[in-house]
Amino acid sequence: MRFLRLASAVLAFSLLAGGPSVSFAEDAPAPLPSCALSGSKSVFIGGAPALRLSDVVNCPPELYEIVPSIMIEGQPMVKFRSGVGEKGNCTARGDETVSVEGESASRLGDVTCTQN
Repeated sequence: MRFLRLASAVLAFSLLAGGPSVSFAEDAPAPLPSCALSGSKSVFIGGAPALRLSDVVNCPPELYEIVPSIMIEGQPMVKFRSGVGEKGNCTARGDETVSVEGESASRLGDVTCTQN
């Protein structure tokens, strides 16, 4: 009987310790829906799908640049940059091993945008 009480106490403590912590989710900016959440199915940069124009239509247009000289699956490639736009704030990085018109190539997972 003593073992069961001890086991119950340990289980209760572990549930409380691993339970939800205090967070300020209301203060966190919401992500922009459908902004750079898909990528090319046939062209990969550093193992991640390359970004095309259709992948970024819901992103702040002032933060990406269309690369008309490179077509991927019938669409122009895009390069992203970090900054604040009318729709939201974006943080972008790229694969440093591949450059497109002198800058790092953008790929799926390199861009994170939140609403203003």
